[in-house]
Amino acid sequence: MKNQTKPIPQKHHISSWLFITRSLSFVVLLLTVGILLLPILWMTMAAFKKDIELFATPPPLLPPKPTLDAFKYLLDQPRYIQMLGNSYIISFSVAALCVFLAFLAGYGFSRYRLRGGNLLLLLTLFTQMFPPVSLIIPYYNILNTIGLYDTHLGLIVADASFILPFCIWMFKGYLDSIPTDLEEAAMVDGASRLGALWKVVLPLTLPGFIATAIYAFLGAWNEYTFAVILTRTEVAQPVTVGIGEFFGLFTVKWSQMSALALIASLPLMIVFVFLQRYLVEGMIAGAVRE
Repeated sequence: MKNQTKPIPQKHHISSWLFITRSLSFVVLLLTVGILLLPILWMTMAAFKKDIELFATPPPLLPPKPTLDAFKYLLDQPRYIQMLGNSYIISFSVAALCVFLAFLAGYGFSRYRLRGGNLLLLLTLFTQMFPPVSLIIPYYNILNTIGLYDTHLGLIVADASFILPFCIWMFKGYLDSIPTDLEEAAMVDGASRLGALWKVVLPLTLPGFIATAIYAFLGAWNEYTFAVILTRTEVAQPVTVGIGEFFGLFTVKWSQMSALALIASLPLMIVFVFLQRYLVEGMIAGAVRE
């Protein structure tokens, strides 16, 4: 019998196929990122243009004559600076409140087997099915009755009520990924439940804290429905209401609106670049079980 030799696959064909696949994936990824960043780029360029340049045909992507008139207009209006400060006060407060309550609730749902606990956990998520606009009238009546209308505290409570349920689910999923053996070992060594929680669990939940805080902060920062109904003056109005004021009945001040949106978004984008790793880790924690 003649010896039959099997054909040996050529390595350069495989490497060529991998190169083509990776190149196509890179092109698709680059196009996707470009599409997502295009509105942000357009907003940034519009802040340095005059309104008449935005309606040119075809509209220029880069400003022909960059100007700071829109930013000067905002600096001459202290109310917009106060609105920006209100947004930080409300968003940081909502984030702190949601992180504190979500950690306690998530720890209870994760570590204790309560009767009806799963049903209660589902009910917290069930509240997310109601659009905020459907409850705006009860919120208005309640806050107006107890004297919290047009206040920071009233808006903090309203925002936290819709952000907290999902934060609880995030914390529970992250705590489920932490083995209970670590706490039990600490309690065997003499630590109390609270001591094990403080010394063992808290250091391991740092990504969960950061992810939940970012989610709650962004949710309160971008909220508009509650802000425009539950506030009346710039004493408590956040920056989202200020951005909406540039949409007039007959005209829209695009340059001023873009400038204010850029000022409001730039600090958040910088912080998100440095903390996005913790956000992704906190969001996917508990999704994969061994």
